Amino acid sequence: MFKYELHLHTSQGSGCGFSEGKEYVQFYKELGYSGAVVTDHFYHGNTRPSRNLSWNQYIDEYTSGYYDMKKAAEGKDFDVFFGIEERFDCWDEYLIYGLEPEWFINRPELRDMKREEFLTLAKENGALIIQAHPYRYRSYVKTDRLIISPSLADGFEVFNSCNFPEENKLALNLAIKEKKLMTSGSDRHRATNYIDTPGGVILPQRAGSVHELIDLIRGGKAKPMGIETLNDADDSFTPELPVEYI
Repeated sequence: MFKYELHLHTSQGSGCGFSEGKEYVQFYKELGYSGAVVTDHFYHGNTRPSRNLSWNQYIDEYTSGYYDMKKAAEGKDFDVFFGIEERFDCWDEYLIYGLEPEWFINRPELRDMKREEFLTLAKENGALIIQAHPYRYRSYVKTDRLIISPSLADGFEVFNSCNFPEENKLALNLAIKEKKLMTSGSDRHRATNYIDTPGGVILPQRAGSVHELIDLIRGGKAKPMGIETLNDADDSFTPELPVEYI
């Protein structure tokens, strides 16, 4: 059994992060994980680097948390992979796995891309697209509706440790209905144990690269952690905002 975190933020890449990348390695090892994907908030989300930087400078600062964690993991039997979390105009966010930092360096035009163009380009280049924490609504969310995208996402994050159970259960039911891939993530922002039920996926084998991790998810061999806690979630729950499916 190999546990992998699929959703975490560092203080170097995310404006909401509290811990540097290097602080996570021993923390996750003590929780029994074999690896993690760093998914800091990208350009249109709660990113930490200034958008006034040149594109190359922005990417250098943005990826520093990932490289910090990767370096700290050397020789410690812990895998560190790169991903991003990007937000679009209705505050819908997507976890994008399988594209290395070099891919982003060569594409400054990403700054001006809307949802469909951005996600389509990523998928055409082999990325796995997972809509993060569907059905989440908080007071800071500046939108009049929730966008849920079965047409653009390969799957949904059906358990997010920072979601309400009812939000997670709606995502789980949607993934089952739409026959979409299912993942789980802690959405962790600091290397301390403030989360009751950590997220991630359980794999039957070690993932030697982010691409092997993606193949295991696509092949239905990644078991989402945390969904066993949703049995008692209120089935009558409805989101506070209208939901638009695209």
